[in-house]
Parts: sequence; structure tokens; C-alpha cells
Amino acid sequence: MPIDFSANYRRYTPEMSAALVRIATALGTIRGARVLPAVADQLRVSARVGTVHYSNLIEGNELPVIEAERATRGQLDPDSRAKIELVNYVDALDLIDTRLDSGTLELTPAFLKELHGTAMRGLGREDNPHFKPHHEGEWRDGIAVVVDHASGQIMHEGPPQDEVAPRIEGMFEWLHRKLDARDPAFVLAGVMHYGITEVHPFADGNGRAARLFPTALLMKADALPGRMFSFERYYADDQSAYYAALRSVRERTFNMEHWLHYFLQGLVEEYERIATTVADLSSLAQTGASGPLRLNAGQEHALTALRIQGRREFTRREYEQAANVGRSTAGDDLRELVRHNILVPRGGGSATRYVFSAAAKGPRQGSRRGRPEKWTDSAVERELRAFLAGRTSWPSPGEFQAAGQGALYSAASRKGGIPRWRRLMGM
Repeated sequence: MPIDFSANYRRYTPEMSAALVRIATALGTIRGARVLPAVADQLRVSARVGTVHYSNLIEGNELPVIEAERATRGQLDPDSRAKIELVNYVDALDLIDTRLDSGTLELTPAFLKELHGTAMRGLGREDNPHFKPHHEGEWRDGIAVVVDHASGQIMHEGPPQDEVAPRIEGMFEWLHRKLDARDPAFVLAGVMHYGITEVHPFADGNGRAARLFPTALLMKADALPGRMFSFERYYADDQSAYYAALRSVRERTFNMEHWLHYFLQGLVEEYERIATTVADLSSLAQTGASGPLRLNAGQEHALTALRIQGRREFTRREYEQAANVGRSTAGDDLRELVRHNILVPRGGGSATRYVFSAAAKGPRQGSRRGRPEKWTDSAVERELRAFLAGRTSWPSPGEFQAAGQGALYSAASRKGGIPRWRRLMGM
């Protein structure tokens, strides 16, 4: 028999309401943008790579992002545990996509178990006392204790094993009542993320399951248009803040507000980042100085890839690689892009570099009636250099907030993402 589940939070705090408004605004921009096919395709691939890489990084998988790219392309040989984890995660995302596309995605305890079984397939070992083959895709049959390996302290202890199934059933009954009442899926996703980690229903892989399920929920709610979103980087950039936000629920007598503020802020940053990127990239085929330009396939793929990477300028050779074309075709493409004022050449000969012109930058998220944008790329770079002066490592989101630089962190997240700025700043 299900055990009743309740989520303790105000409906809704000012912080939650503000976050939901920002998400809705970003979604409006994304849905209203004229997106080129290559833009959507490459944003979808980029998001999937980020999701696979960062969700597994949180769990201690230190394979570089290139391996996540190979897994996403189906080119990674699963010949080690770490590689199996990446391949499995791609399969779990495929499972969500397939069920959604076929109209058979059902948010049930059985689906949660299936997600877990896919993500953890082949990782159980008979000689592993904690996670054996029969644990893949099944509720745990023992205790759930999370220990801080550095201190040896118990960080979390789940309910007894005989309560796992009824607690999960109660949580899903609560979810469907809230969905029927049209509560915001973004808030419900945060509650379910926490709820799965709290029950800790599996012998291993609870974190992966807790991050996969909200993705399925938001996709079912039609809140991830184009599937271009990856929220896991937000957690991976400051794992201590992620775990502290989860722990805060118990520390505050199971009040979820602090956790939900943290969770929704991560959604805000990703939705606004994608909104800015989509608006930016949608402008690439708009009218240039010599009239409308219809990008060919190579131009479309190359410009999209270079902008998603946060590149401000690039060489002909880098264009060749991004477009997958030869030297002669690259030269023709680049001359046409310069003629239409999409690109501006700098330098000459083999040292020529190509810079995106102001005409190619397009509208920015949040600009209104021609008002100058505060957080331009140059403004973000200038403020970051000033803030990072004397530092040898990248500050956590909490350090940005403590220094009164929360707006700077949000702007950097929107404009290409934190990894882009870390690379530019040499960190």
C-alpha cells in the first residue's frame, strides 16, 4: 500500500515565481525563433553530450568530454566500466526519446525502474557486495547509506528496504495529482529529483536516476522544445553546492524551498542560455549588406558549430573542419559570407581570421525597444577579468553570489556557458 508523500514548500515563494517568469520568457523566445535546421540539430547534440558527460562526472566518471561525444555518436567501445556508463546514459536518453515519440512515455514507478536498468545495465557484478546484476532496474534489497569518503561520516540514510516501493508509489501518486492540478512541471521536476535521492530506491545509480527522471517529466510536459537543454552542467560546476542544496531539505525539517530555489535557478540559466543562443543563431541567414543570403549546408553547420562553441573569430582551416569541406570550397563559402556582411576578415593571407560582424549577432535575450544591452560579450569579459584578478581557480556560484556578482555569473551562463568563459579566462 502506498505511503503518503507530501512536499513542504510555499506555493510559491517570490524567488520561485520570479524563476518561473524568466523560464516562461525564455521559452517564448525559443519557440518564436526562426531556427535553422543545423542550429536545432547541433544544439540537440551539444545538449546530449553535455548531459552524458556532466551527469557521469558528478558520479566520479573522469572520462573527457570527447568520450561523451563518441558515445553520443554510437562510436564508443564499452570496454571499461567508465565507458559503459557513458554508453548506458545515451541509451537511457534514447529510451526517453523513443517513448515520447511513440506516445508511450508514462511517468510511473515501472518507468523509473526501466530508466535505472538502462543506465546501469552491465554494471552489476556478482563479486560486488553492494551492486549485483539483479540490482539493475530493481528496488534495493538492503540498506541505503551514503558515506562521505573523506570524513567517513554518514551523509544520508534512506528508509528501510520494505518502505521503498510504497514510498515511491506514494510519490508518483502525489506527482499525478499535481500534474492534474496543472502545477508547474518545473517545480514538480525539482520535487521528484529530491524525492528520488531521499528514498534512494536503488542499490546504486540513484543520482543518475534522479537526474534522468526530471528530464523525462519535462519532456512529457512539452517543456523542452527541440530537446536542446542540458541542466547537469549546473550541478557539476559546483558539486558541493548541489549536494548542500539537497541536504538542506533535511536540515530545514524537510522544507524544500531552498532546494527548489537552487533547482529552478539551474533551469533559468539553461533556458536563458539556449534562448540567447537560438536568437543569435537564427539571425545568421537574415538579410546581410548585399541582400538575403541562403546558407548552404556547409555554411550552416560551420557557423552554428562555431557560435555554439563560443568562438568570436576563427581561421579558414577551422572553418574547413567545422564545415567538413575542402580548402577551395571553404574559400568560396567565406568570401560569400564576407560579401553579405556575416563575417568580417582581419589580417591577410594565411593569417586571415574571420570575425562575426555586428549584423550577424542578432537580437539578444531580454533587450527591449532598442535599449542597449547591459551584458554584452565585452562587458561580461571585462567584469570577469576584474573579478578574477589574482585568482588561480574559477569561483563557485556561491562565491559569485557572496561577492555580489550573481548577475555576472548569470550573464556568463547565458552567453555561451561557464565552460566557455573558463576557457577564455585560462581556467
